[in-house]
Amino acid sequence: MAAERRTRGPKEFDRDDVLASLAKARKSLIEALRAMRPKSGMARSAGAVIDEIDEFAFVLTGDRAHFHANAHGSPATERPKSD
Repeated sequence: MAAERRTRGPKEFDRDDVLASLAKARKSLIEALRAMRPKSGMARSAGAVIDEIDEFAFVLTGDRAHFHANAHGSPATERPKSD
């Protein structure tokens, strides 16, 4: 008798766990890039992997800048309404 085969759907995984792992890998690659010659093959390869991580995060979240840092600064203030 053949064993029952279980197939999983395309989104049957822990999305948050995958994003956390991708964030860690992306951060490690960015740190490694700092020690590489800017136009070396390794630097280009690392950059390509970072781009693919960003693309996969976009597919999962719909946000192209999911891993990018938000701009620093003070929050916008409301202007007084003129009558």
